[in-house]
Amino acid sequence: MKRSEFLRAVAATGIAAAGGLPAVARAQSADADTLRAGVKLSPTSMDPHFRLSGEQNLLRALHARLVGMTPDGKPEPGVAESWQPVEDGRAWDFRVRANAKFSDGSPITAEDVAYSIARVPTITGSPGAYHIFVRAITRTEVRDARTIRIHTAEPYPFMVEDMTEVAVLSRSLGPDLKTADFNAKEVKVFSGPYTLEDFRFGEFMAMRRNPHWFGTRPDFERAQLKFISTDSSRVAALLAGDVQAIDELPVADVPRLRRDAALNVTQIAGMRVMYVAMDMDRDASPFLRDSNGQPLTRNPLKDARVRQALSLAINRQAIVDRVMDGTAAVASNLLPEGTPGTSSALGVTPFDPDRARRLLAEAGYPNGFQATIHATNDRYPNDEKVAQAIAQMWSRIGVRTEVITMPNATYFAAASRQTFSIMAAQYGADNVSYAYRALVHTFDRERGLGTANRTRHSSPRADALVAQALTEMDETKRNALLAQAADVAIGEEAIIHMIYHPAYLYAARKPLRVTPYYNGAFLPQAVKKG
Repeated sequence: MKRSEFLRAVAATGIAAAGGLPAVARAQSADADTLRAGVKLSPTSMDPHFRLSGEQNLLRALHARLVGMTPDGKPEPGVAESWQPVEDGRAWDFRVRANAKFSDGSPITAEDVAYSIARVPTITGSPGAYHIFVRAITRTEVRDARTIRIHTAEPYPFMVEDMTEVAVLSRSLGPDLKTADFNAKEVKVFSGPYTLEDFRFGEFMAMRRNPHWFGTRPDFERAQLKFISTDSSRVAALLAGDVQAIDELPVADVPRLRRDAALNVTQIAGMRVMYVAMDMDRDASPFLRDSNGQPLTRNPLKDARVRQALSLAINRQAIVDRVMDGTAAVASNLLPEGTPGTSSALGVTPFDPDRARRLLAEAGYPNGFQATIHATNDRYPNDEKVAQAIAQMWSRIGVRTEVITMPNATYFAAASRQTFSIMAAQYGADNVSYAYRALVHTFDRERGLGTANRTRHSSPRADALVAQALTEMDETKRNALLAQAADVAIGEEAIIHMIYHPAYLYAARKPLRVTPYYNGAFLPQAVKKG
């Protein structure tokens, strides 16, 4: 469907939406084959290799991965039906499904997989690149039309998990395929359960079922997604029947939505953590001042005692109970307790403001200092309120803290330039290895590590443990090394503060039901009719 046709069809219903795209009218509810959904975040690029971030998850509807993923984050067959390590873990063989096809009917082959992997490191300008998932690969070997062997320099146990992130594209798109080509709607071949009909950033996306999709057939022929960033507007659209399903339920509305007999509310414990990261890199950091408001020439965040004091001053349970209204769980690790590679020795940091004050005094700040937390105001449920709560807790121990918030798109671009001294955000990962490599590891552009480490915090001791884990094929030994790294980085050195693990909540008008995903993805193929 061309955009002009799409707009005319919706305009005919007589219901207009703010921002340009008409809300899909109730008159269309008679079309049982069309899903109408309100989604909070718009992709920032239509290139599935451009940016690793939550809003890009929607592109999984258009572009399949070599390895699929279950709603709770476990690998399952995708474009590949099977895989196995070879050459003592220094290579992996992936076998492409015999019935795998692109939307134009052409077969998906090992050559297409090789093309897709080779393209990822060529992408530039991303604030959160996919390079980490192909960094270990030294070369790919197409052994036959359906078998690709992926080689690494060292034994590498995470190849299967890495391949759940890399979208498979058709090599027919050519060697000069650019991100701009996707954004200009010039790409017409897809490997996912849906194909793209039209989109406008920040407004809408229209999809149609891929007739050559090799997986489970989606329940809906068409999906019409409207991007509604304001939480109250998204809920209002659902209650009015203008959309049939929404994601990212606002915390304050969860109780009444659960009580609504017309709705199905679903949720899942997220493989995500809300964290606070601090600038440990610069001797003088831009948003730190002494108790009189003068710029500090010595960065207090470089002192572990100060970092530990700030962690002790945060009442995590109060944030979960009062700010998040119970829709989260207090965090002690990078991912929820019990996730392989997390540390059982790490308990939740106790709320102990008296000890926090003593540590500040020991570090040379008996009168505290002044700081600024930067946070988003439109990305996560209650993100601004959480930052304000932390600021108040720090102020009570003498670290007078103000909060500056900004929209998601502005925030992460500024954070990538190391603009902030202290940032509050969330990070999600499939496993502890990813979380450590991207969020906690010392920034290393050449090795593709620390890609989400935007404050340049660093723990060389923990990094060394992770380096061992990355080549350890024995799962038990590997997880023990990762747990030790967490003990050092989060516990002993407090280079990053874990606050809580949020739940992801969705709602749909009955009889529809949204299958929740551990990473918060809203996937049209995961919305079921009953």
